[in-house]
Amino acid sequence: MIILGIETSCDETAAAVVKDGDILSDIVRSQVNLFEEYGGVVPEISSRRHLELIHPIVKLSLKRAGITLGNIDGIAATKKPGLIGSLLVGYSYAKALSYGLRKPLVGIDHLHAHIYSAEIGKKFQFPLLGLVVSGGHTAAFLVNDLDFKVVARTRDDAAGEAFDKVAKKLGLGYPGGPVIEKLADGGNSEAFNFSQARFKDGSLDFSYSGLKSQAVRISERENFNDEKLRDFLASFQKAIVTQLLNRLDALVKIYKPEAVSITGGVSQNQHLRISAEDYARKAGLKLYLPEKKYCGDNAAMIAYLGEKMLGAGYKDDLFSTPFPRTMASKGEKQFK
Repeated sequence: MIILGIETSCDETAAAVVKDGDILSDIVRSQVNLFEEYGGVVPEISSRRHLELIHPIVKLSLKRAGITLGNIDGIAATKKPGLIGSLLVGYSYAKALSYGLRKPLVGIDHLHAHIYSAEIGKKFQFPLLGLVVSGGHTAAFLVNDLDFKVVARTRDDAAGEAFDKVAKKLGLGYPGGPVIEKLADGGNSEAFNFSQARFKDGSLDFSYSGLKSQAVRISERENFNDEKLRDFLASFQKAIVTQLLNRLDALVKIYKPEAVSITGGVSQNQHLRISAEDYARKAGLKLYLPEKKYCGDNAAMIAYLGEKMLGAGYKDDLFSTPFPRTMASKGEKQFK
């Protein structure tokens, strides 16, 4: 089965082609340079840029894969969650292709696709506890094949968002995660103490708003030289990773999965990857991490999961929109 995948949930315009689980092409055009001066994504600018890029990116992905539109068996496009304007561009384009080519379409949950990005080139063991960590989302899912159950999510800021906002406050640049990781290298991660969120109801949800605010308060009272800034960023980075892995461990004890995965943009962070590998080894768990090129938003993961869903009978009606929060209905017939 050959599947064309389209991803436009935020500020990456991406298209990819997957055949029987193999990635034939994966094209990603980032808009990061457009938003450096703002310190974050401007939705209207992003959606307009998607309009300019979507068609040439799809054409390039087909060319790199060595196929034409007539060769594809189905189309997968990000349906949720994301910026509404951005989602509309990619999903509407995918619906037009589906209608014109009379090929089935399946809408993909962006977070579910992130989880499956860690299976590319591998094979999952189930049940799996999947942790998705990015600039817009921090959530944990219990996964059995194509069944996804949310078991924890952030109540406020996402982990990547905390990186971005602290970096913006310090004038370090955007996106914040990579620049903080780079500047924190060699720093003393014990130099500054950060508190961890705890909920009175015993919830294992994530929370990074307080950690972010604490970091901002510390930065306002400290006079950073290069060494002290490095120590501060190393301590902040460690605090973010500590919460992720502490929550993951608590969820593992409850749900007892066969394996765990950590995916999303923040999973590129080397401190997180090393710490997660150490945790999994001690816990006796199989750990799945995506290749770094699949950590950020990409269409390869959309096409990869789309192939599985179309093969299992999931299809979207052409009247569907990117706003509903439910998955496509299994066995739904799109064409008569």
